[in-house]
Amino acid sequence: MTTATATDPERHDDIEPSVLRRYYTNLLSWPTTIDSQTGEVRLCLGETVDALVMRAGFGGEVNHELVQAMMRAPIIVAPGKKAVDWVFLTQPRTHMRQSTLDDLMAAQIGWYKPGDTVALPAFGETEDGLRWLQRPEAGEELPSWGAVVGAVRRTFTRAW
Repeated sequence: MTTATATDPERHDDIEPSVLRRYYTNLLSWPTTIDSQTGEVRLCLGETVDALVMRAGFGGEVNHELVQAMMRAPIIVAPGKKAVDWVFLTQPRTHMRQSTLDDLMAAQIGWYKPGDTVALPAFGETEDGLRWLQRPEAGEELPSWGAVVGAVRRTFTRAW
C-alpha cells in the first residue's frame, strides 16, 4: 500500500502553496516564489528555466516532434479568454539568429523576458484551469531551448 505525502505530485487535493513551492524548489531545483497577492507559486524565468508559449494545436504538433526526437518537455496548459496556450519549459535560452526570430514570430511563438515569472499549476485541476499537460519529473533534464525552437521550426516549415 502506498501512502500519499504532502510532497507527492500524484496527490490531487488542495496543496498549500508553501508545500508546492518546496516541491518545485527542492526536488526540481527550480527558482520559485509565492505571489503574495494571489498565492500562486511562480517560476522565475531566465537563469535556470525558460519558456516558449504557443497555441495548443500547434503545440501538440511541436510536442509530437519532440517525442519523435526522444525528448520530453514539461508543458503547462494555460487557458485564456480566447484561446488555450501551451507553455513549454526549457533550459535557459540561447542566442538566436535574426532568421530564427523571424520564424518564431511567423509561427506566433511567444517567450518571456528574463526575470519574468509564470504561474506553476498544482498537480490537480485548478480553479482557473491552469494544469500540467506533461508534469516535470525529478532528475529529468529539461530540453534545451534550441531543441524546442528546432521542433517549432520543423513543424512550422512542414505546415506550409
